[in-house]
Amino acid sequence: MRYAIPFLLIAAACISCDPLANPVSGRLSFSSDTISFDTVFSGYGSATLELRVKNLEDDPLLIDRIWLGGGSGSPFRINIDGQPATEAQNVTLARDDSLFIFVIVTIDPTGADLPLAVTDSVNFISGSHSGRVILEAWGQDVRLVDEDILTPAVWTEGKPYVIRDHLLVDTLATLTLEPGTRVYMHHGTMVTVAGSLVAAGTAEKRITIATDRLEKEYRDVPGRWKGLRFQSCSHGNILNHTDIRNAEIAVRIDGLPSSVPDLSMNSTTLMHNTVASLAAKHADLFAVNSLFAHSGFSTVSLAEGGSYEFIHCTISNSWEYSFRSEPALLIRQGTGVMATVSVINSVVSGSLGDELMIQAPVSAVAAAFRADSSLIKVDTLAADWYSTALFTRVITTRPPLFIDENAWDFRPDTLSPLLDRAGKTEMKLWPADIRNKPRPAFDGPDIGAFERQGGEKRKEEETGMAGMRVRH
Repeated sequence: MRYAIPFLLIAAACISCDPLANPVSGRLSFSSDTISFDTVFSGYGSATLELRVKNLEDDPLLIDRIWLGGGSGSPFRINIDGQPATEAQNVTLARDDSLFIFVIVTIDPTGADLPLAVTDSVNFISGSHSGRVILEAWGQDVRLVDEDILTPAVWTEGKPYVIRDHLLVDTLATLTLEPGTRVYMHHGTMVTVAGSLVAAGTAEKRITIATDRLEKEYRDVPGRWKGLRFQSCSHGNILNHTDIRNAEIAVRIDGLPSSVPDLSMNSTTLMHNTVASLAAKHADLFAVNSLFAHSGFSTVSLAEGGSYEFIHCTISNSWEYSFRSEPALLIRQGTGVMATVSVINSVVSGSLGDELMIQAPVSAVAAAFRADSSLIKVDTLAADWYSTALFTRVITTRPPLFIDENAWDFRPDTLSPLLDRAGKTEMKLWPADIRNKPRPAFDGPDIGAFERQGGEKRKEEETGMAGMRVRH
């Protein structure tokens, strides 16, 4: 008997040390009362979202049952504590412990153009206590593109187009994107244009070309796909009211002295790109009311000849992922001739001390470069090619003072030196800005792609959510 008593004491002590011993029924808390997915393409699996369930009692807690409301027929799938299941029973949580449930959704195609809402719930019972977390998602049917464009083709608004592999627009083909068309690119894909691309967006119905990851946190993530590449034989290309983002090089144009590709851009944005927003070699490019921003190297890189004209454009670069070694606007003569570059009523700025670099002999720069009525951040002392004759009414020392560049809001602030400083001649041809907002008929227009409108504020102030913005 004297040996039994110590054994019983040890056994009792072990039981008391077991964090899962003697569980009770009780209260649960959830990391969220609703798990919401951004739009999910039909037939595609979603990103995985997490639900955390916490024990609120001072003792181990017994959850009698956890189950997915729709069971095996639900478009949602859950993983309970590492195990795929639609239901689990008698799950015990230690004091102050949490249970992790992971959720994904796959939505069947419906044939409809508009997104379809799907909902379900994860349900919990612990004795007399119960809880529920709502699951919700929007499913969007898509048009998968898996063949090259060999003859003229027209893409329309409605169901978006998803490109899962490299796409070629052949030499005799023109691909036309009508207003409101959405094109989503799978990871690592590229569009090569040997023929022509005509993106005919409007101010009311812009065209989108971006990553196929639609979650909000991916909106400004660069490098998800390779970009649009225009070959030397490509002509008649147009990008109007088009947003291109999340690429390595959003638009790349490779020309030759014997074959100069051309591209016209109006009210277009190229942003969030790993290498560059625009990289052109020996090309003919005209850009008005367009925005080039957030690139890992030069936002706009022009090399080895060609002709480039930027009117009422904003070229600005702040890059948070790594050190950026190249300026927002880089012009290189290389082994060819100096490109002819005109910058009128435009902004060239960013986080570096010098955001314009021209790598060419002084005589070549003097013959080919012109800036007028603009704000260009340039080190006038370090640049041996700099001459006041090349910079007419150009601000070189003041920051542009955008409303909120960290939120990619490049509208001029109330104290911005961009206000009323642009030339009026071009305004007669381009009386509206990138948003189709009017430029004033009598006061001078603003420098850059955006014309300030009366009463404009930060976006979160306009929506009554000041201080709530999160930058990813």
